[in-house]
Amino acid sequence: MMLTIPVALLATTLAHAAAEGVPVFDIRPGCHAATSLMSLDPKREKRCLDDEATARTEVTKQWTSFSAVERQRCAAEAQLNGIPSYVDLLECLTLSREAKAGAN
Repeated sequence: MMLTIPVALLATTLAHAAAEGVPVFDIRPGCHAATSLMSLDPKREKRCLDDEATARTEVTKQWTSFSAVERQRCAAEAQLNGIPSYVDLLECLTLSREAKAGAN
């Protein structure tokens, strides 16, 4: 029961932040883990960071074109596994837009 309150507060804080502006993710640990755990060329870590930066730029450009509900849901989904990703955020938002367009 005690754990429920902090989790609810965190979810509310994340939801508010996601609705306000593009979330700020620390993507370095995810890129580092992806390359080191898979024994990939360390240069891939830089490519991962570059991909994340490109995705963040694109998310920033499009952010206000999405509803607050879509932004909140996708921001939460992009960090579900504890490894936040702008690439995942952009993919979620893009799929959301495509699903909405297909429904019309």
